[in-house]
Amino acid sequence: MKEPKMLELHQFRHSPYCLKVRMALAAKKLEYRTVEITPAIGQIDIFQKTGQKKLPVLFDNETTIHDSSSIIRHLEKIEIEPKLIPEDLKEASQVQIIENWADTTLAKSIKIVFLEELTKNPKLISSLFSNKISDSMQTPLFNIPTKIASQISGLINQKEKESLKLNLENLSNLINQEKFLIGDKLSIADISVASHLSLLKFPNSSGENLTGQGCSIYVNDPSLQNLFKWRDFIEDQLAITNHH
Repeated sequence: MKEPKMLELHQFRHSPYCLKVRMALAAKKLEYRTVEITPAIGQIDIFQKTGQKKLPVLFDNETTIHDSSSIIRHLEKIEIEPKLIPEDLKEASQVQIIENWADTTLAKSIKIVFLEELTKNPKLISSLFSNKISDSMQTPLFNIPTKIASQISGLINQKEKESLKLNLENLSNLINQEKFLIGDKLSIADISVASHLSLLKFPNSSGENLTGQGCSIYVNDPSLQNLFKWRDFIEDQLAITNHH
């Protein structure tokens, strides 16, 4: 009898959405392997195979799933325990509201400040990509976010920063009182928020070149250290199931 193939995750390693899926796979203790996609060039191959340009994309035998939220719903079906979406309807609604907020509002604000950081800290771009990417490729890849960031007005940036800081402080106050955002078990709410915090301060799973780096105004902010410790706690309790 032919054995089923191992789950295969096509990803950008440092994408929060890809990290979100890896954390869910680890929480489910599902074995998988990753395929690292080269920005721009590698996305053409993914598009030809799946019709999707965005990552992550999960291959489960003949089934292809894209979008981190859809992938996690698929994982909930193939591995019921532990549940990342609670059975209780109220808690299920709450965790999915937080997931959607993290993937949209929080992600947008963090992306803006992260792009701004790249314009001030060009060396950070080198740590984000594999050594397989040549310097000639890194230059245009860096110029794209730099141009985008330069087009964002200072006023918008300031409003986003103020909103982001307030949201981060509220999250920090919440996790100071409770171990998990909703209920007493790890859920998709915790995983979604924790994964997006990675661009503010890269976790240990990012590798030695990036760990501890991030957006300078947040990395050492005393009011946010408990939040980053909570993020690290969430990741540390998830055993690595990636077979590369």
